[in-house]
Amino acid sequence: MKKIFFLIILVLSFQTLSLADNIRYFQIEGMRIGDSALDYFSESQLENNEQGWHNYSYKEYSTSFMPGKGIYNWFLVSYKNDDDNFIIKALAAGLEKNNFNTKECNNNLDVVALDLSEIFKNTAREEKKSYKLKADAARIYPFTGKSTVTSLSFNFLDGAKIILACYNMDKEAKENDSFLTSILNQNDSFRIEARSSAFVNYLNNLNL
Repeated sequence: MKKIFFLIILVLSFQTLSLADNIRYFQIEGMRIGDSALDYFSESQLENNEQGWHNYSYKEYSTSFMPGKGIYNWFLVSYKNDDDNFIIKALAAGLEKNNFNTKECNNNLDVVALDLSEIFKNTAREEKKSYKLKADAARIYPFTGKSTVTSLSFNFLDGAKIILACYNMDKEAKENDSFLTSILNQNDSFRIEARSSAFVNYLNNLNL
């Protein structure tokens, strides 16, 4: 696990400091906000893996659940519904582990956050917080109500965000309690997400 997180930090550290005020230059395994998802996946892959539980009622954006190709186990790739170029507006990646020790995940989160703080010096870093997911969260996200999250975010001047989070999933949840059981197998995970300012504004307007 230490080796994996060293690789994550190494990837982050390759960002050019002079460009660090723009989320466009932040990469997750080579993918960036503003890239075409077609550079990494086929159109049929993206369309066949669109997830209803993460598509915000198909009002404006769609999200595809894609398999990992390196460090991470999976990606969530979000783009406008009417965009034939599938330009990435938000990108999340998850590193899963059975019974991910909460302290271990939080320590790793702190290490990655410190590295991000050095790269993105002009962002506003929010305090780390822990909370339980609401019981009705599965209507929007595939999580059980008893699961807990520890997260922090880096806010760019234009409203874009990078979010780091540790998800501790409820191991006693019944199979029908969450869509997640058929997709992520209720594993704990470390997650990193990049959101464009447009996507952040959209979620804010939906109160998500």
